[in-house]
Amino acid sequence: MAPKFTYLGMGAMGRAMSRNLVEKGHLDKPVTFWNRTHRVAIEWAASVGPVANAVEDLLEAVKDADIVWSCLATQDAVLSCFNRILSTGVRGKLFVESSTVTPEVSNRLAERVREAGAEFISMPGTRAIV
Repeated sequence: MAPKFTYLGMGAMGRAMSRNLVEKGHLDKPVTFWNRTHRVAIEWAASVGPVANAVEDLLEAVKDADIVWSCLATQDAVLSCFNRILSTGVRGKLFVESSTVTPEVSNRLAERVREAGAEFISMPGTRAIV
C-alpha cells in the first residue's frame, strides 16, 4: 500500500514537483494539497484531477499524512509552518523539505522533527534550464 502524501506549497516549484508526484508516484490515495492562499491549492488540486484534494487548515492537511513534502516560498514561511506542525503529534511521519532555507535552518528543523519522533529529509530543489 502506498503512503498518504500531503504537499505544502503551490508555488512554481511546488506545482512542478507535486505534479510529478501525482503523475509518476503510483499512489493509491489522493494527494492532499495545502497553500497559505487556499484558493491556489483548490485551483491546483482541480487541475491535477481526482487524485488530489485541497485542505484549508495546515494541521488538518498534515494530520493523516504519512509523508509531508514542503516547498514553501520563504524561510519564514517554513519556520512558521513547522512551528505549528510540530506542536501536534507527528510521530512516525516523514518530512521532505524542498524549500530554499539555510543549512542551519534545515539542520535545526531536522533535529526538532527527530525529537518529535518523525524523520526528516532535506531535499532542496533547483530550477532546471530547459
